[in-house]
Parts: sequence; structure tokens; C-alpha cells
Amino acid sequence: MNGKKVANILTTKLLDMGFIVHRYDAYSTSSIYLKLDYGLSCGIRIADHPGKKKYSYRFNVIKDYKESKVVYKDDLICYFYDFNELNEVIQAVQKEKQDKISKYGLKNYQVYMERESKSDLYKRFKIIKKGKNFYEK
Repeated sequence: MNGKKVANILTTKLLDMGFIVHRYDAYSTSSIYLKLDYGLSCGIRIADHPGKKKYSYRFNVIKDYKESKVVYKDDLICYFYDFNELNEVIQAVQKEKQDKISKYGLKNYQVYMERESKSDLYKRFKIIKKGKNFYEK
């Protein structure tokens, strides 16, 4: 299985669960980035290689990943999964969203999403709509 297939599987499941999903395919590598609910439920990096040291992502899905599943970096908890652990990724993302809603309340979560939706970041990321064909490049 390759990163594009992983991204499509995750995107389909996340859309079915009611997440707003944005996708960005890196130009210089095979990495794919998914932002969830305008970043409020963090994001997922999907790759077949380790990431750059200066960047940290909450959820990381890396082909043939065998190292630590949880890493603390720059006061951020990062979770790592192999391409065969997609159900675990979905569960972790779902818990992240529920924890944020419990912390902020549903109304505030929605207000924060609206505010974040205006970020320039979402000019580079493409919103994925349910039922649409995903990137198949």
C-alpha cells in the first residue's frame, strides 16, 4: 500500500465521521498532509520516510514504522503509526476531537474552527468533499 491509498482510506473514514478534511500533497517528497477541522483536531502526516526534525505533527503514519509510538517533542505529543494501523489512527483522531470538544464545548469548537478557516494555510490545502474522487496521481 502506498501513501496515496492510505490518505484516501483515512479521508473516506474521517469524512464519514463528520470531520472537515483538507489535504496537501508535498511537491518535493511523497508526504501527504491532512488537516482536520481546520487544525482543531490536529493533522496527519502520511509518508514513506522520516520527517524533518524541525516540524512536528500530532499524528504520523509512516510506512514500515517500527520505533517509539509516542514521542514528546517541543511540548507536543506526537503519535506514530504504520500503514497497517489505520484503525488505530482513526480512534486516536476521534479521541483528539472529543477531548477538544469536552475542553472547549461544542459551540466554542465550532467558533474556533470558523476563525481558523480564515488562515492563509487553507489556500494551499484543498478541501475534500464527501463522495468526490480523491487525488489519484
